[in-house]
Amino acid sequence: MRGFSLIEIVISLFIIGVILVLMHAVIQSSSLIRTTKNQGIALSIARNEIESLRAGGYATLPASGTFSDSLISTLPALATTTRTVSVYDAKTKQVTASVIWRDAGANASSTVSLSTLITSVGGLP
Repeated sequence: MRGFSLIEIVISLFIIGVILVLMHAVIQSSSLIRTTKNQGIALSIARNEIESLRAGGYATLPASGTFSDSLISTLPALATTTRTVSVYDAKTKQVTASVIWRDAGANASSTVSLSTLITSVGGLP
């Protein structure tokens, strides 16, 4: 008798299927790891900006606009940062730091934003 039996063919197809599923899982997990790493970097950038503004105090708050951070270069190209300073009430301003980037191969941009209130006198209103 020559050739392969039905059982040998079914087993080899099963093994090939398992290998394909594992390869797909590895590819998906590497993409997820890259996205998670970029989110962590963006969170650090936004947190650094918020902490810097808190340390400077109410009187030294800059106007809204962009800001720079040494970690920006570790995000994918064309990453941008924005800082929004708005009046919350008579003695309080709300500050939001945002980081926007697009992962390689992604269709949409990703954003991380942090907000805080900074008062002219210590403590929250």
